Amino acid sequence: MAESLRSDWYDLDDPDRAEFLDWLHGDFLPRAMALPGVAWIGHYAIVPKSGRPSTPGAPPRQVETDPSVPAGGQFVLLVAATAPDIFVMTESSLASLEAKAAEGLGLRRRHRQAVFIEEYAVNGPAYAKCLPGTGAPPAIQLGNLNVSKPEDEVELARFYRHLRFPQVTMTEGCIRARKLLSTVGWGKHGVLYEFADMADGEEHFEMRFAAATPPGASRPRHVLEYVTHSPTGPCAGSRIWPAA
Repeated sequence: MAESLRSDWYDLDDPDRAEFLDWLHGDFLPRAMALPGVAWIGHYAIVPKSGRPSTPGAPPRQVETDPSVPAGGQFVLLVAATAPDIFVMTESSLASLEAKAAEGLGLRRRHRQAVFIEEYAVNGPAYAKCLPGTGAPPAIQLGNLNVSKPEDEVELARFYRHLRFPQVTMTEGCIRARKLLSTVGWGKHGVLYEFADMADGEEHFEMRFAAATPPGASRPRHVLEYVTHSPTGPCAGSRIWPAA
């Protein structure tokens, strides 16, 4: 069975940042990592967006503007578990730990959460650098999105299967890609790209994907024509816990 993933997107106020991260990395996350059912945890600092198009000529990115959807995006915390139950059962060991740590976790601002199950996964050329069981990937790009209308669900599935998944198999530094479906949270769809590194100056990995397009690859409708991303998505960044 594939891992279930929970993602927490959030911001921190500047005065709270150093103390919160010291507590999170030195106390809370080591305790969470030791819980039964937790497979791995990765905490990521997200690169701010410049506003430039993700690739030359790409349509503008549409994002959710409903103020009821929290718009945090400075940090992403990923927790992988053997089953989604640990994230939703009130008596789970993780829920108990989080209840005891409510004051510390309450410093997160514009906090949004989603729980995902895996629909499909494909490995990239750097797969051997982060094999299953070796922990959180060093860098990620995480998208959470909805489509404009029901018939676009098929378009989205075709985009991944005909273009993006073949790109992943040849993308420099890519470990794997996971297409996800949400059981909890705002967006129905998720996609997690795992990378061995993130270079200085990169704010996403789209240019790497574009450079890996196979000759004669199918060209489905551009995904940005019919999807709405989460308020600050997609997010990309490097792991800050565990330390490299």
